[in-house]
Amino acid sequence: MGTHAFADMMYHLYQCFGLFDKYDKRRETRGNSSFSYHQTFFDQSYDDVIRIIDNNGVFSLEERRDIFYKYEQLYNAQMHIPVFSHLDNHQILKRYLQFALPPIVALDVYNILPPGNEMHFYYHIHRFLISTHCPHGSDDNRKIYVGVKNYLREYIRSLDFPYKEHLAPLFNFISDIKVGNGQREATIKGIIKECRSGYSEIYLAEKNITLHSLNLDKIERAYLSLNVLLAFERQTSAVNAVSMHYRHTVNNGVLYNTSYGVLCRYLYSKGYDERLLHDITLPFYKAAILPISIAVEEKPYSYVHKLKWLIFNTKEKNKHTEQDLIEMELCFNNTSTSDVLKPYSHLLQVIILLRQKKLSEAYNLVNKASLNKLPIGYLPSAFAAIKLALKIKLERKNIRSGVLQSLVNLTLKNQGVITEYITASEDETRSPIILCANNMTIMRTVKMYNCMIIKTGNSHEIDAFGVYPHAIFGLFDEIEHALSKLNILLRETDDDIESDRLADLIIDNKTLTARELNENLIGILDKCTLYNCLTSLNILISYLRCSREEMVNIIMFAGITDKQKNLRTRVREALRIASIKINDKSRVNVNDG
Repeated sequence: MGTHAFADMMYHLYQCFGLFDKYDKRRETRGNSSFSYHQTFFDQSYDDVIRIIDNNGVFSLEERRDIFYKYEQLYNAQMHIPVFSHLDNHQILKRYLQFALPPIVALDVYNILPPGNEMHFYYHIHRFLISTHCPHGSDDNRKIYVGVKNYLREYIRSLDFPYKEHLAPLFNFISDIKVGNGQREATIKGIIKECRSGYSEIYLAEKNITLHSLNLDKIERAYLSLNVLLAFERQTSAVNAVSMHYRHTVNNGVLYNTSYGVLCRYLYSKGYDERLLHDITLPFYKAAILPISIAVEEKPYSYVHKLKWLIFNTKEKNKHTEQDLIEMELCFNNTSTSDVLKPYSHLLQVIILLRQKKLSEAYNLVNKASLNKLPIGYLPSAFAAIKLALKIKLERKNIRSGVLQSLVNLTLKNQGVITEYITASEDETRSPIILCANNMTIMRTVKMYNCMIIKTGNSHEIDAFGVYPHAIFGLFDEIEHALSKLNILLRETDDDIESDRLADLIIDNKTLTARELNENLIGILDKCTLYNCLTSLNILISYLRCSREEMVNIIMFAGITDKQKNLRTRVREALRIASIKINDKSRVNVNDG
């Protein structure tokens, strides 16, 4: 199962900091887990990283998490931009990292390090990056690991150690720093501890144990920080470029109107500004990709972007006839750069089959595409989203929990930054359904697919109920049926009936089945109990309702007026009480038996 590439990068970062225990199984499960798993992992792990790099609390925990979120959005936006090149994806990603990582790391050190705090994690990274030991510049071929060894030796010599023989294990361990082999944090600490013991065992006329211990603390901090920097270098080969950016920043500050200044404002200004995100992705693209790009003619280039909006833009309502789609496909096939445009032609063939309602043929064609080998840009997410939607459309009855995870990960991989505005209460956005990243990806995919069907369909193709037959509909059937029974019950009661009384009526009249009361009612999603669905009803309708799909009873519970909110609140509370009472009664019956 393919994982989200940004999540994989964050696992490597976590590993660089030595935060995985030796037998930590999370290292092995990262490639076989849902994006929700990665979210949960990083929800805990970001805090671990933050405590190391910002132990002075220059930024609050929430502010620091916002910065990590902006890193991810920057990555997503960059990966969504189509790349036309004969280089493979690994080479493309490496170029992006070569240009994007150094300024990001340099800015973080510059913005976080408090002046003169020798015990701060970034202190010795700062000193090393501006020292004569650190290579900087494209023509500087010195090795980072050699510079670190020399820096540590020089730093130790600068400290007040009247007696140094007991430091021999430390100097030997520094000499053992190699280009390809990392040193474990626990081993470094063990060597320092050995030096402490060696000093306490020797006889000296005068001993300053406090000063000696303080000096070893400083050495340990320097060694551990630079050990992380070496791990970063092994993963990225970017320390030379980080040093260049950092030296320039220290000497000149951050110039407001440069791309570097835009990056700084994007990452460290309060709030989230998509305009700044757009303003910084283009310079990175120009620096990293344009030099190795194949020039695509203006018309096919415009069609590549038109195709993107057709698939991903759920607000666009422009119709696309079959002739429009065929013209785009012919343009891709008949240009001088047709070799790099072939995957886009392949995608158009799928959309044409969907327009013709040949869903099985479209599904077969999508399945033939090797999603992990598609070029960087929106293509992998487009293919994965259509494959996910067709799996829901054609195989919904066979879908079980976890079946869609691999497609969810692939859909997220290159989908770019998607911002949608929906009127919703705070309770709705905090629902377990909405907080599940997998759910939101599936819901967004359903909406994208249905919008694409509408944009490419003919109005005379809709059925008697006003729905395109090849769209995804009927996801609310079980909820609609359950709410129809609740509506009948509510019509027979007072408008201001209390939740306790309503719960008793639900139980006494056997209004709902046990499944309707307690189980998942939207099979393609998780956590969709009737209670949770009522909590997030407006959001669910926005994403999952097919255009013109009739949902009479659901609509009666939906809406944002106080009356509608109060109705949902009372019914939800009644469902909660009824569930508890039925479960309690079941336990009593079991005990009596």
